[in-house]
Amino acid sequence: RFGRYDYGPEDVKKFRGYVKDQIVPVCERLFKEQAESLGLSAVTFYDEQLKHPDGNAAPTGTKGEMLKSAKEMYHELSKETGEFFDFMLEHEMFDLDSKPGKQPGGYCSFLPGVKSPFIFANFNGTSADVDVLTHEMGHAFEAYTASRIYPLSSMTWASSETNEIHSMSMEFLTYPWMEKFFGDKAGLYRKDHLIQALEAVPFMVTVDEFQHRVFEEKPDAAGRKKIWHELEQTYMPWRDYDGNAFFEAGGYWMQRQHIFINPFYYVDYALAQMGAFHFYRMMDEDPKTAWEEYYRLCRSGGSRGYFETLEYSGIGNPFCEETIRGIMEQPGFVKELNEEMLQIYLSLTYVAGENTFFRGLKKLLPGRYLIWKDGV
Repeated sequence: RFGRYDYGPEDVKKFRGYVKDQIVPVCERLFKEQAESLGLSAVTFYDEQLKHPDGNAAPTGTKGEMLKSAKEMYHELSKETGEFFDFMLEHEMFDLDSKPGKQPGGYCSFLPGVKSPFIFANFNGTSADVDVLTHEMGHAFEAYTASRIYPLSSMTWASSETNEIHSMSMEFLTYPWMEKFFGDKAGLYRKDHLIQALEAVPFMVTVDEFQHRVFEEKPDAAGRKKIWHELEQTYMPWRDYDGNAFFEAGGYWMQRQHIFINPFYYVDYALAQMGAFHFYRMMDEDPKTAWEEYYRLCRSGGSRGYFETLEYSGIGNPFCEETIRGIMEQPGFVKELNEEMLQIYLSLTYVAGENTFFRGLKKLLPGRYLIWKDGV
């Protein structure tokens, strides 16, 4: 059950419906815009990660230089993260280099005897290296913090859909320091990272519903492919396999190791992403309060259930439609990204004047007033 005692399959089914109705259309439009940017008639599956004709933003510097930048970043973010990162460096709680024969992937583990996280990764010179220094550090910071509060190691971690809020939110909380890693490409990285965080959600719920249907219907090999193909049409209508017969028949699901290793885990990423978007929005409105609430969430550790933790931390419940709508929509306008303003925000961390992230929506400036009468 992965510690899930607050909700069940019907709740998750509703959540998948919210994703289909409110997130999938936005992602479909984003992929169309990406195709136009790349000069393509459509984005194929092998193009989806390529956001720009001249390549995505990549970090500069060696591993040592990146760790130095990360140290500066975490000391500037807060006293607590600075102390935590110094501990990780002092005790060499990293294995970051790629090498022959090394297991692929990246994750955060925990050594209860010394109350220390340990981060395993494979640096490859892409933006994924920075993601390790933010995502896995979110896991590590929570474990480091909670293990010094609660005497039982079992209370160090929360349930998995909460644990992923720690990691995904740290990616957003560290946005203001991306210049340290990407230089003048930092704004490009932030924009692409935010878009990809949203675009990943439909795939996550595709994996989840696929597993439910396989366990319920018990199909043969051809049936499993058929189910996957049907779900791709529902949640990822933009997916184009460019004539690859195996994938077009529904074989893509086989490359997702979570299905084999951790069945039913994958939806936790989607649920957690909704919580992380909460902190992203707060960083825009009030960075100081955003950090304080995030630190409060980490200090909670595994002392509360999922719903109780959300309420304790002021995070909306993703099984409520209004939570997803609050992320994707605002009353009175159709949400359409104003990319010029987003670029300015990601470079300067604020948007001056009356413009906002959304086309057609203006801010009410100081010294002015708004008259609301008869609904207009």
